[in-house]
This record gives sequence, C-alpha cells and structure tokens, in this order.
Amino acid sequence: MSEGRTRLVTEGTVDGLPVRLPMIEIRTIGSGGGSIARMEESGRLRVGPESAGAKPGPACYGRGGTEPTVTDANVVLGRIDPQFFLGGAMRLDAAAARAAVAERVAKPLALAPEEAAEGILRVAVSHMAGAIRLSLFEKGLDPEDFTLLSFGGASGLHACDTADEIGIGRVVFPRDPGTLSAWGMLYSDVVHALARARLMKADVSALPALAELCTELRRTGAERLSADGIAPAEQLLPIALDMRYPGQAYEIQVPFDAAADNPEAALKASIARFHDVHQAQYAHAEMHVVPEIVAVRIAATGKLKKPAEHAFAFEGSAEPKARRSVYAGGRSHEAAVYERAKLVAGLKIAGPAIIEEAHATHFIPPAWELAAAPTGDLIATKRAGVTT
Repeated sequence: MSEGRTRLVTEGTVDGLPVRLPMIEIRTIGSGGGSIARMEESGRLRVGPESAGAKPGPACYGRGGTEPTVTDANVVLGRIDPQFFLGGAMRLDAAAARAAVAERVAKPLALAPEEAAEGILRVAVSHMAGAIRLSLFEKGLDPEDFTLLSFGGASGLHACDTADEIGIGRVVFPRDPGTLSAWGMLYSDVVHALARARLMKADVSALPALAELCTELRRTGAERLSADGIAPAEQLLPIALDMRYPGQAYEIQVPFDAAADNPEAALKASIARFHDVHQAQYAHAEMHVVPEIVAVRIAATGKLKKPAEHAFAFEGSAEPKARRSVYAGGRSHEAAVYERAKLVAGLKIAGPAIIEEAHATHFIPPAWELAAAPTGDLIATKRAGVTT
C-alpha cells in the first residue's frame, strides 16, 4: 500500500497463468509454516513450495509427519512453545521436530540442529523478502519509506527478520492478527469494476469519445449500485484510464476527472500522472511522446456501514510470564516471554523477546525493540547500532 491506497494491476497471474483483469497486486510464495525443508542432490537447502499440509503436517504435530518444516524449525529454535501452541489447545512434539531437522538437514550439512533450523528460516525469509523487494524495486520505491504489516498466525515469527532483510525498519503487529483478513472483508465496500476497450490517442481528439464512454460507464455503475440498494449519496463513480506509450504491451492505470469543467485540462493531468508513474516504475518517461488510451474503467463503489470501533485495554502487566532460551544469530539468548493481552500500553520491550497470544506468536530479534500502542497494536523498530 502506498499513499493509503492498494495498487491495482491490469494483468496478474494465477497459478502461473496470465489473467488480464484488474486486481490488487498480490505476490504469493510457498513459505508457510508447513513448507518442507529438504536437501537437493546439489547440496542446496530448499524450503517449499512442497507442504506437509495439516495432515500429517509438520513432524511436531505428532500425526506421522517426518519431513522437517518451517514450523519444526521454529520449535527447535525455541520460538514456539510446544505447550502453548494455539493457546495451549494443541501440544507439539518438540523431540520429533528436532529429530526431523537433525536427520534431514543438520546431518547432511554437518551442522547442529539449531544451526540447521536457523538455516531453514533464513531460506524461508529470503523467499519472502525477495517477493517484497521485487514488488518495491520494480516501481522505483525505497523500502525505508515503508512499514511492514504482519498478520496471520505464523507471520509474526518472521516479520522482523524479513523486514531486516529488505531494509525496512518498522513492523506493525495489528490486534487479532489471525482474523485481520476477516476484518478487512467487514470494512469493504460494494464495487463493480466495469471497462470499455477503446484505442485512441491521448489528445483533444479523444475528448468526445471519452465523454461518451465516461457517461455510459457512470450511468451503468450507478444503475448496478442502485440495484444493490446503495443510495445515490453513498455512490462513488471514479473513472480511470489505461494508458501506454505507442508500441508497448503493458498499460498503467491513472485517474481521470470525468466531471471536470475543463475536460482538456483533466486529460492533461492524467497524462502527466502517467508520465510520473512510468518514470517511477520503469526509470524513464518519454515526455515528448503522446501516450495512447487503451481502455476506460470505472470502479463503481457503494459505501457500506462499517463495524463500530471497539476500545482496547491491556490488562496491565509489565512483567514477562516466563523466560526461555531461543537461538538467533548463531547463538543462544535468554528471551523474555510475554502474553500479549497482559501488556501495558506504552511498554517498551527490547529483543530478544517472544509475544504469545492464542492464535499467533511474535518473535522480536535481539536488534529490535517492541512498543505496545494504546490501540492494542504492537510496533517493532530496528534499534540503531545494535546487531545480533
């Protein structure tokens, strides 16, 4: 997300196949908790995309799995408490995790199980960081300008290490990370994405056709939203243009003010925006070239009532509930273990530390510091001049 907006692309991939439909830019990689670590014949350690799934699952599940996974590595390193997995609802077999890592990875590499487990996580983190880095660098964006958002049950175990790998110095762990996607759905609006393909030169000669297409799209969008029971006052009808330089095989989507009093000025503003985005994404812009309009789009949006905000209050304890040994940066550390709900607002915790909750675990490496915000969110920042 940049400037408060998620980025849309006009062409994505699903299962390796190209799909020419507007969609939120998402990159997926096979490095989940069940991703299997194995040695290739070349002696290279590979993690994923093969997964142990839920049954039999990682070796530590005790369901017959024998392949070492990312979850097993976290257990070996002390980052997951076998007695508090899923808030204690499921007990893990730490001995089975250690045996799987030792036999399948540590032994072939002549390493200690902890060293092998950390290697597994480094490979997994490299996969995650690589996908994020590619997404940023291809747009000309600097990782230092961004904050990494960690959500899901296992993300918190790797978020700070991933941010470190990319060069991001701030990580946010939101409240209820395991259900963040569900909350996103509750806060979503009704959207009808409509488009009309029309190839034309982006100059004054295109204005009559643009006016016609925008009128049609806005009318159709409003009709569909009205059919959904959305009152006119709650309807948003923004127009966008897919533009490219002549001869290109890809487009960039830019906003167009279809309701402007001066359509020519509105088109010039869209063209200027196209040049700017092209410069940022591809490191060059042909300012002297008149771009082409490939398609006109509308995201007819119906604003829905949002759930009421619920105040959050920590239970208020600055003391860790336990301490245990964790392995990080090639050596063992004593890490304080905290229960998330029992923290104190404003409390700062220096890593290494572990924050546990029923459906997630967050690992704060030695070179990081965590602060508990009054909202219930946790914010980790890289400590200047501190190394592991």
